[in-house]
Amino acid sequence: MNSNVQSLKSFLAGQGRVALVEVAGTKGSTPRETGAYMLVSGAAIFGTIGGGQLEYM
Repeated sequence: MNSNVQSLKSFLAGQGRVALVEVAGTKGSTPRETGAYMLVSGAAIFGTIGGGQLEYM
């Protein structure tokens, strides 16, 4: 099994509810492309939409 798929399965198994954050569109210079995503739970983040401080905030 792909390690990314296994990491995702492990993340989902260890979390309750999660929110999907997805870049729906871009204009100008952006840290990530349309379609980039991350999953956010009350305790953890899986993936990134880029930008470092954006996830922190």
